[in-house]
Amino acid sequence: MKKWIDIIQSIAAIFSILLNVVLIILIIKKSPKELGTYKYLLLFIAWFEIFYSLLDVILSPIAFSHDSIFLMIVSVKNSIFSKDVLFLLDSIFCAFFGVSMGMFAVNFIYRFFVATGSERLKSFKGAWIICWLMIPCIYGGIWGLLCYSVLGPTVEINEQIRTDILLIFDWSVEDITYLGPYVYQKQHNGSYIIDINSIIAIFIAFGIIVSSLIAIFYCGIKCYMNLEILMPDNKSNRFKNLQSQLFFALVTQTLIPVILLHLPISLIFIFTLMEKNLGSLSAIVSVTIALFPMLDPLPTIFIVKSYREAIFIFEKWFSHPQEDVNAPQMRHDVKD
Repeated sequence: MKKWIDIIQSIAAIFSILLNVVLIILIIKKSPKELGTYKYLLLFIAWFEIFYSLLDVILSPIAFSHDSIFLMIVSVKNSIFSKDVLFLLDSIFCAFFGVSMGMFAVNFIYRFFVATGSERLKSFKGAWIICWLMIPCIYGGIWGLLCYSVLGPTVEINEQIRTDILLIFDWSVEDITYLGPYVYQKQHNGSYIIDINSIIAIFIAFGIIVSSLIAIFYCGIKCYMNLEILMPDNKSNRFKNLQSQLFFALVTQTLIPVILLHLPISLIFIFTLMEKNLGSLSAIVSVTIALFPMLDPLPTIFIVKSYREAIFIFEKWFSHPQEDVNAPQMRHDVKD
């Protein structure tokens, strides 16, 4: 199983990097002027997903659930990095979970400000946009530091997972590093002790998820309701249509990590609190985590018309290099 997960993670990382590089080029070269400072938010997402994919293929992390234990495991065998370095990288990888939650929340807030013509849109201009970009970094920093400081390897977890890790992955606990909560710690006399650090960590993770989803759903619903009604009358149809395209691209782009990343991890946290043993089934999350940055650029590339047309022009040129693809009919008129 581990072999197939490694293959999927490697293929997904390659396509993720290629697609996000293409998106970065399109944002820089083909963005309509009406896009404004939103292009910096799109660039932030694309660069984030490139680094996410690189770290994913370097670590090849495996999600593992055993009773009230949920871990992100990294093998130290055949790695050029020491166990301490891999543990730090594993913590950073988990921090990216928090970054992604804050990242899409900020994007929905921006779209809401645009759709309603809010004066607060000015806070995204100039150096002020750095303050907004710090929000996902703070989300990620909180979760990453928490993982690194209180959710690392312990003797108790080693003893609980030793047999399963050997049977499922053919690893010894000395061959891995990991981080994650162990909620109900079994004692030698058969009793259990609730680990407060694990409980706190899980509820902080849920807090990050819930706060982000509240912002996404509130701004998303308000944006949809007001996109046509409150859009300033002095704006052109071109501007309004572009904002509609960007909104629906963002909705689709956000559904991908929610379905592939946040929902599976949230469910595993719930099963962990319920002390339900998922075993090797939890490794499926490792695949969905790898697929997320590969699929996420596609909505922006194919829903935003100026980017879509640029891709089609390149495809025509590649298929028929002798033809003139710069025909007059290929105007970047955003009316779809």
